[in-house]
Amino acid sequence: MTLYEADLDAIAVPVKSVEERAEERKRKLKDAKEPKVPKEKKTRDPKEPSEKKPRSKKQKVEPVEEVVAPTEETIEKDLTEALETPAVETAEPVKAKKLRAPRQKKDPTIPPQWFAKYVEGVKAEQATLKPEKVGKKKIKAEAKETASKSWNNGLTRNRVQNEVDSHMSRMYCNNVF
Repeated sequence: MTLYEADLDAIAVPVKSVEERAEERKRKLKDAKEPKVPKEKKTRDPKEPSEKKPRSKKQKVEPVEEVVAPTEETIEKDLTEALETPAVETAEPVKAKKLRAPRQKKDPTIPPQWFAKYVEGVKAEQATLKPEKVGKKKIKAEAKETASKSWNNGLTRNRVQNEVDSHMSRMYCNNVF
C-alpha cells in the first residue's frame, strides 16, 4: 500500500437493502411507543415557595338529544312561517366621501411662507444685535411688511425662483432624493 492508496475493502461498509432499512424503522417506532421508565420525582426545598398549577374545573356534560329527520309537516310549517314573516332589509349606511377643497392658485405677489419666515428670522437676529429692545410683535409685523415689499420686487422674486429651480434640478439630475 502506498501513501495515498487506501484499502477500500477494510473501509467499505456494506449497503443495507430497502427491506432491512424498513425493518429497522419499524423496530425504532415500536421502541419509541413502549413506555419509558418513569422519571424520579424532584424533591423541593421547604424554603422555596411551591408553584401550584391551577386545576381545571370539571365541566357538566349535557345529554345529547337525538336528531329526528324533518317530516313533511314540519317542513311545511317552516316554509309558511318563513313566507309570512316580512324580510327585514338592512341597508348599510353609505359613508359620504369627503370632498377636497380645490387648490387655490398661487398669487405671485404674495410671498411664500418659507420666505416670510426667513425674513422674520433675519429681522429677529438684527433686533438682538441692536442695543435697543424691540418686541416680538413689532418684529413680526416689520418682517411681514419687508417680505411683502421684497417679494413684490421682481428682481428678488426671480432670483429666489431661479435658485430654487436650480437646486431642484441638481437634486433630481444627480438622483439625490
